[in-house]
Amino acid sequence: MQSSRTVGAMTPAQRAHTRRIIWLLVAYAILLPPLVWLRAHRDVGTLAAVAMAIIASLPVLGIFASWGRYLSDEKDEYQHMVVMRRNAIATNATMGACAVWGFLQAFGVMPLIEAYWIPVVWVVAQGCAPLFFRKGE
Repeated sequence: MQSSRTVGAMTPAQRAHTRRIIWLLVAYAILLPPLVWLRAHRDVGTLAAVAMAIIASLPVLGIFASWGRYLSDEKDEYQHMVVMRRNAIATNATMGACAVWGFLQAFGVMPLIEAYWIPVVWVVAQGCAPLFFRKGE
């Protein structure tokens, strides 16, 4: 079923999701720099480093939770389908990239990378996912 709403308008679920994402990105931008600075410039014990790492990851976890909340709140079936398709493409692309990179690392061809880049790859893949939609979808 095609959505009857106008192009560019957001559903209530999309507006709520966007607000949550903005606040989580603001929190991330506020939390991460001092945590990175402290780790680089102070002698931080293991327990403190674990706590700092968990604190740094909380906004990212919130972003993924917001996606789940958005999908449960979205009433527009067309928008729900589009987002599910984007998420599926992004997840498959990210998992595929991780598998290939992992084997390249195992065979000594590529360097190790930090695992926190995986969500970044997913977000970029999600933004590129519409490029793989067929015309008219």
